[in-house]
Amino acid sequence: MQKFTSDDFVTMPWKNGGGTTVQLASYPAGADHASFEWRVSAADITTAGPFSLFAGYDRSIAILQGNGIALELDSLHATMLTPDNKPFAFRGEQQVHVSLLDGPVKDLNIMTRRTSWTHTLEKLQFSGSMQCAMQADQIFIYNTRGATVHCRTLAGRELECGIGEAVLIDATDGDHVDLSASGTATLYIARLTARRNDQ
Repeated sequence: MQKFTSDDFVTMPWKNGGGTTVQLASYPAGADHASFEWRVSAADITTAGPFSLFAGYDRSIAILQGNGIALELDSLHATMLTPDNKPFAFRGEQQVHVSLLDGPVKDLNIMTRRTSWTHTLEKLQFSGSMQCAMQADQIFIYNTRGATVHCRTLAGRELECGIGEAVLIDATDGDHVDLSASGTATLYIARLTARRNDQ
């Protein structure tokens, strides 16, 4: 069980040089644009333009702040994405052009190397107590808004996850995580699973 705060985040340029992104976590640690197996990052989008190409990776994006964006994939159609929408998945080799709906936005990105990892990304709002199923080799919980969340694993490990902080939990800690919050919290949960030889 590992906690990530602003002290751990790394700001780096976009692969295409068009902006900057804040890397929240990656595997293996210290990997560059060409060598990471998975990466979780957040970025401010202030102008229209192309996304970087990441051939061989699967991607998911969610809007954390702002009114939203329009994503044009391979010049075929546009997908509107706002903070109220579910995260949107696409392939890293697709040509993606982004337009702002009304002002800048902050987004969350998950990327996994297709040959070795898979992922899902979901938005969760809750208050009180609940169990969050692992359903993966690792689960990354990012608290974006609201109350601090107390995370406790079946192995007895526990951490407080405040706004703008994240927790990475391994499946060896049990098949679920107990979450509790005194008020409403908004979380993004990425489930990361390594591919086996038969996948």
